[in-house]
Amino acid sequence: MILSSTLQRGLAALLLAAPVAALAVGPGSGSQSRHNFRVGSCQVSSMQVIYKLDSLMGEPTVSGSYKWTGNGNCSLPSSTTLWLKVEDGRGGRGYVRLSPAVPKGNGAYGYNTTGSPDWDEALCGFNGNRRTNCLPPNGAKNLWKSGRVTDFSVTW
Repeated sequence: MILSSTLQRGLAALLLAAPVAALAVGPGSGSQSRHNFRVGSCQVSSMQVIYKLDSLMGEPTVSGSYKWTGNGNCSLPSSTTLWLKVEDGRGGRGYVRLSPAVPKGNGAYGYNTTGSPDWDEALCGFNGNRRTNCLPPNGAKNLWKSGRVTDFSVTW
């Protein structure tokens, strides 16, 4: 049987795309909110975080941003960092670092691009804005597949 070159290219693209789609797993996408807390010298009335934690070709992908309301004359510190808490049902836990551009108060979400940390830096603890005690690659991959975002913390 002879196939046209267009059909051959279409079948090749389908075969190449299928394994990538099957590998796309992660804690997922969603949002979290927190109310009435301080960041630096700013009183934050409300902060909403949006995120997407996935994988592509076996590597983690991290995307996320936030917006906040409060005193419009206040600016959050440029070092503001968010830590998404990822937990599974067996007691596994780690934090994923988000550090998008800091948005102005009472405005839109801050700018961010999707990143891909190494597995040995994907899920960690934290001290301020620094990662600590990161899970080894196999542990991080297992938590990435089975965990979900349950909360977030803000540091600066």
